[in-house]
Amino acid sequence: MADADKEPKVAGENEEDDEPVVEEECVVEFQPVVQLEEQDVVTGEENEEAIFKMRAKLFRFDSQGQQWKERGTGDVRLMRHKETTKVRLLMRREKT
Repeated sequence: MADADKEPKVAGENEEDDEPVVEEECVVEFQPVVQLEEQDVVTGEENEEAIFKMRAKLFRFDSQGQQWKERGTGDVRLMRHKETTKVRLLMRREKT
């Protein structure tokens, strides 16, 4: 058989020949469909300082079922506003 008649070998085929298996590398590049602009996110914490921070679980009481239900896990913070000195409790759930 001539070399021109041979088909390229596919990786994973078992043959008795000791010829190296040629693998082709596929290069694919995807372009985004929509271009998005970066935006500033306002969290409401810009004018506040954290005076207390602790990891905790938040529960709510279900009055209909007369039981506590878990609302989420995350950092609980007491935030004091720099100008008005009002304090608020803030908890942001961790995404799991």
